[in-house]
Amino acid sequence: MQQYLIWKSGPGPLQVEFRRVGEAILRPSLQIVSATASHPLPREDDCDVARFMLSDAEVARVLAARDELRPPCLMLQCDAFLGLACDKRRWGWSIRVSREGEALPCFDLAGTPMALRRDGFTRARLQRIPERSGMASSHQIIGLS
Repeated sequence: MQQYLIWKSGPGPLQVEFRRVGEAILRPSLQIVSATASHPLPREDDCDVARFMLSDAEVARVLAARDELRPPCLMLQCDAFLGLACDKRRWGWSIRVSREGEALPCFDLAGTPMALRRDGFTRARLQRIPERSGMASSHQIIGLS
């Protein structure tokens, strides 16, 4: 899974949606991270989708300092926990960044367009929870341009 993805968003409020893939119970969190501080974003849960809303001001904050050595970005952190019925130990996620219901294009760090599903979510790569553990963790760095 790409650890750094860039969405062509421009200014204006955004919605970041995070969809569970696999059997594990996921606890995602999203925050704006800069060289000096971090700002957690509230999560709204709807079945297998977690939504994070970014206001116009929050998007402007991420876009404003693109020329800095360490520009602000969005950091998605996710913990995965085995449920009682999990036997395959697989987990992963898909992400969609949208504005007013329209999915925005996504690129990897080299500028190559990422293939998105028809519904605008990224294609998930499943990971495995280690055999002697009941949890795992991973992250994704999201840049806006």
